[in-house]
Amino acid sequence: MKGSEKNRIDALVEWAQQNGAKLHPLVEVYHDDVTKFSLRVKPSATHGLDPGFVAVSCPLSTTISYLNALIDGPITLDLLPSTYDPEAAAFPPCFMASIPPHVIGRFFLINEYLKGADSFWAPYIATLPQPEHISSWMLPAFWPEDDLDFLEGTNAYVAVGEIQANVKREFKQARKVLKEDDFPNWQDYTRLLYNWAFSIFTSRSFRPSLMVSQSAQGQALRILPPGCEIDDFSILQPLFDIGNHSMTSKYSWKTDSDPPHSSCQLICEDAYRPGDQVYNNYGRKTNSELLLAYGFILPETEELHNDYVHMRKREQDAASSSSADKPKDFLISLRPFDHPSSMAGRSRPGVQSLSQLHRLSFFVHFEPSLIWDLAGALSTPEEDQALETPVAHAPGGSVGLTDLHPGLCELVERIKLMLSAKLRYDYQQLEETDIIEDDGEDGNNATAAQPKNRNQQLALEYRGQCKKVLLAAMQALDN
Repeated sequence: MKGSEKNRIDALVEWAQQNGAKLHPLVEVYHDDVTKFSLRVKPSATHGLDPGFVAVSCPLSTTISYLNALIDGPITLDLLPSTYDPEAAAFPPCFMASIPPHVIGRFFLINEYLKGADSFWAPYIATLPQPEHISSWMLPAFWPEDDLDFLEGTNAYVAVGEIQANVKREFKQARKVLKEDDFPNWQDYTRLLYNWAFSIFTSRSFRPSLMVSQSAQGQALRILPPGCEIDDFSILQPLFDIGNHSMTSKYSWKTDSDPPHSSCQLICEDAYRPGDQVYNNYGRKTNSELLLAYGFILPETEELHNDYVHMRKREQDAASSSSADKPKDFLISLRPFDHPSSMAGRSRPGVQSLSQLHRLSFFVHFEPSLIWDLAGALSTPEEDQALETPVAHAPGGSVGLTDLHPGLCELVERIKLMLSAKLRYDYQQLEETDIIEDDGEDGNNATAAQPKNRNQQLALEYRGQCKKVLLAAMQALDN
């Protein structure tokens, strides 16, 4: 670790501990070119750590969120006002009333960044990727066009467009309100800083309901304006957020309200040896979600695959007279959903009554809820009755058509045809949007483009895995 990086980390740990945070005596923050800042067991430790140790704890008083914007300072439970006071906020009342809480939280982070050394959170902000070092925090939504081209044809490319539109709209609306209110130095709240704050919150924040104790939530609710819920925004947890993600790591987050600090603890349920990196677990997120929110994907191994294609079905909201569509999200998996390595897929809520259909070998790569949704949309009244008829078969694994109610065979074929058409279309889109380079004047030497940077390499890896998912699912349907 370079001297400047060590100084920043030492300042963060000292500041956090002075304000109630705790770091296990045998755990340290370190830095390397691959993992950046991470937690590990000190290499000099004379012994490892057994399961059940508290790696790090973060008090509510050091966190950053919309809550801090409401009182323009750190959260100290015994000093919180008894009710919401718009005059006490960090921004004008019109801004607080018209801008969504999650956007206000990002503007508050910008506000503290602009204060520099005068900010209470200066030691923490100094360890974050800095706004001017764009490549250190740039998520796919902010990649250059040349890099984004490598994602074209994938689910992630569509999601990037939606994120870009949302971020642009949020920033434009919020800064317009600050300008109209003649807020001091409103010009300093730039689009670059908003993109940075968006990326910091997206890649490092947590849900308050998971990280704040019930008792502290009750006290915090007093200062929330009417209509605002505790999970309408996210929360940054200094020091706690340094732990990197491992989907296979066993962990728990424990909250407490012991005075003088309400805190959240990262409890590691794995054993670690001296020198081992100590992991957090961000949850069962697919590679698509990890790419968009954190800028990385997990490689495929025998024990774990994290490759899924998200299929969105749009349908009109029956409760609304508007023509706005609401997307439904289903997963298609590289390996069967019940395979032990399909951890993200297995964590999705299942539909047990679907055992007649979703366990057919044709459909094992598809989320059971997708098969149920299509069955409901394509079935006749007679087939609806057949779907409700229980059929006995061996537990676990896939089943064949002979195990199925005879009245459902035609429905299965209709579902197969619809899925096959969708998958082939998506695969063709990927093939047609592959980046090709022409090495000759006659145009006969076209080859796949070689990545020129990390973004393009990451996109190509993700793109290749998307193709593998679609091929696996198509082969199952064809067989």
